[in-house]
Amino acid sequence: MAESDRPDFGGLWNGLSYIALGLLGMSVFVFYGDSVDTGETIASLALVVIGVAAVLTPRLSPLFTELDRYWTGLFWTLCGLGVIGLGAVASRTASMGVSGAVVGGGLVVYGVLIAFGR
Repeated sequence: MAESDRPDFGGLWNGLSYIALGLLGMSVFVFYGDSVDTGETIASLALVVIGVAAVLTPRLSPLFTELDRYWTGLFWTLCGLGVIGLGAVASRTASMGVSGAVVGGGLVVYGVLIAFGR
């Protein structure tokens, strides 16, 4: 996949997909889990916030629609580090922080791969 084939950050369908994924994840965590965990809820809310930002960013500033792969990779890496940090702070035991580390680690790897053009 060439870099020109990738869609730019933002857009209605891109943002709505993040919002839907965040709400779906939150509903699974809340209704089908044993107990409501703060880390899981914060991770789901983070996806919803990313979706809202993806919908509103092109409308607020057209400069954000033409970000290169390094800025986009940095954004996803920082999101992943934030999720890892929130998962570590919100967990009461080490085993509960693993889910935040897995999701955050995945976002960090995704951001690094985007930055290197993979």
